[in-house]
Parts: sequence; C-alpha cells; structure tokens
Amino acid sequence: MSDVAEHRRARPSPLAFHLGAAAAAYQSAIAGAAAAGREDFPWHPSLAPEAAELPETLDTLALCATANARLGRFLSGLRKWQTHPYRRNVESPPVIWQQGAARLLDYGQVPEANDPKGPVVLVVPSLINRAYILDLDKGNSLLRYLASRGLRPLLLDWGEPGDSEREFDFDDYATQRILPALEIATKSGADPAAVLGYCMGGTLSAGTLSMARADVRAFACIGSPWDFSGYKGVAATLRGLAGNDPALAEKSLLSLGETFGLIPAELFQTLFAILDPLQAAVKFRKFDAMDMNSMEARCFVALEDWLAESVPMATGAAQNLLIDWNLDNTTARGDWFLKGERVDLARLQAPAMAICGQNDTIAPPQVACPLAAAIPGCRLLTPAAGHVGMIAGRRAPESVWAPLEEFLLHPNR
Repeated sequence: MSDVAEHRRARPSPLAFHLGAAAAAYQSAIAGAAAAGREDFPWHPSLAPEAAELPETLDTLALCATANARLGRFLSGLRKWQTHPYRRNVESPPVIWQQGAARLLDYGQVPEANDPKGPVVLVVPSLINRAYILDLDKGNSLLRYLASRGLRPLLLDWGEPGDSEREFDFDDYATQRILPALEIATKSGADPAAVLGYCMGGTLSAGTLSMARADVRAFACIGSPWDFSGYKGVAATLRGLAGNDPALAEKSLLSLGETFGLIPAELFQTLFAILDPLQAAVKFRKFDAMDMNSMEARCFVALEDWLAESVPMATGAAQNLLIDWNLDNTTARGDWFLKGERVDLARLQAPAMAICGQNDTIAPPQVACPLAAAIPGCRLLTPAAGHVGMIAGRRAPESVWAPLEEFLLHPNR
C-alpha cells in the first residue's frame, strides 16, 4: 500500500464488507447458474428480457471467468482511486462564530459571492458526514453557487465531536448549536435568516424551529427523513439487524458508546453499505474504465474521498437518530420531543420547500416526502436523483440548485 496517495485514506469503509459482499454475490451467481433456466427462477424484473435470451444450460467456467474479471476490475478501480493524484483544494471561507467543535462559515465572503450582504441562509448539514459535501470542489459547490446568485450562505460545520459534544443529544445540538447559529445568522442580515437543511440536518432543523417557534424567512430541506415506518432505507436495515427489538439495538448502541467514547463512523457506513451491498463493486468497476484525467474521474475521487472521511457521533445523538427516529418512528408518530416540548411541524408558518430524490436510498421518497406533508403549504420537489446526487451530481445544478436558489431568493412567489 506504499503507493497510496499520502493525503488519502487507503480504503472505502467498511472495506471488508465491500470485498466480502462482492465475492459472495459472484459466488452465489455461479452456484445458482444451474437453475437459471427454470421458469420459477427469481430473476429481477429488469433482467427478464435478457434472461429470456439465455441458453438452457449456462457455461459455468465462462461464468467463473466473468465473475473473476468483474472482481478484478473492482480491485483495479479501487487501486486507481487509492493512487489518484486529486487533492481537494478549496479555500475555506472565514469563520464568524465558533462553539466547541462547531463553526459558522461565511460563504458570503468567498470570491464567487455576488452580494456579501444578500439574504442570509443558515445551512445545517448531517451530523454523520463531513459538511464539505456542500462545498465539494471547485465548480461543484452548492454553497458557492448560491453565493454567486446573491445569497449569503452560512454553513454550520459541526466538526468532529470533542469534549464539549461528547455527551450531546439532539436537545443539545438544537439549543447549543443550531439556535445560537441562527441568532448569529439573523443578526448578520437585514431580515430574518432562511434555513436550509441537508439529510438529518433538515429534520433536526425543522424540529428545532418548531420547538423554538423561531422566526425565519424561509425553510428548505434536501433528502431529510421523517416517516420511518416503511421497510425502506436505514430503518429497514436496523430492524433486520435488531430482529425488530429496539431494546436490543439500544443496548448494543450504548455498549459501543461506552467502549469507544463515541459511536464509530464505521457503524453508519456499514448501515449504508447494507442498503446496496454491491454498490462499491459496481461503482469502482465503472471508475476503472474512466479516463483518469477526465472531469468525471475527478468528481468520482472527490466524492469517494468525502465518503471515506465520515465522523463519529455522540452516543446520545446516535441514540436519538437510530433508536428514537429509525426504530420507534417518533418523528412521524408525533412522539419526538425537544427540551420537553412535542415537535409539531405545523407550527412552521414560513414558506417551505422539501426536495426528495426519487432515487434516494438513504432517505427514500416514502421516508422523506412525509416531512413536506407535515409542514403547512410546503412545496415538494422530486428530482430524479439520489441522496448525494441532489447535492453533487452532474444534473444537480439544473434539477436542484436552480429551483432552490429561486425559492430562497423569492420564497413568497
């Protein structure tokens, strides 16, 4: 591994899972080949036309060779990512407020900004991944795009939990981080700030605004989960792992927290990986075929670097997320409380927009769209994109960024 770029983590996490899932899938395909010609063989509907063209007897040796070649391209793509020279080189904007590990970054002061005194937008990302997905790379930055259109985004970068946040739960993040940041954001502009949340940052922001009855100019969220009752997304994975026993899951989670001090990022990465076990194998095979000097390859490496840099979570916050939200569905059931007050999104009276990706596997439409239904008059946008694709995908500027910009600039239109 000595040729791995020194600035890059050497693996997509959890690497053992990705390698094992690929090997097991190819082995299962070979083992099941003998029955592929049967009428009751469980082909995926999307493969039915191709399956109908297969001969009655498949060549097992040819299947083995194909599986071996695919695994080889997966490993080759992985190695090309590990050794790629790309390095994120985006100058961070100035910090205008800091508390513990959290910082408020002013994107109204970046070179791309069109109006440093434009309408202020407090941007609240997920607690699980690094906030810079919203400012991924030059030419692929939602925050710099919004700044170039006359808005003044202020990013609440959570950082990595330190001593100040080690005992935090959602109550603490709401009252000691989001609300103080919102106060700074509001004082920074002539009018109340708007709030934009991504992933669980949108859900947590909505609950915080409801609890505090905060005066905001507008509220928007992207890929933010709300109703965890359906067997989709991370909630379904958790139920399967816990055998539908929230008490067992909670006990295991608390044990992890006691052992490591925080909940390791690998837990969340594993939950996401289980949603699509072959995703890593497929995407690294595609990467293997790319021109390593192309913009497509650069974008791939930028995203993989970000994915490999997840952060741990405070045990209390992880308990709120995984047990209260995902397993007990306290959000949609009306049993989510912040600082002892029941969260009721009907209290959000500001213009609102929820963006829910049709191809989102982290917060599928069945999980995310109910948040829009819970907010009076909330506009719903459903682009044909995935969870990260809505932020950094090739079509994101036209399908997500532009309508979001229009809403944040003119929320009452």
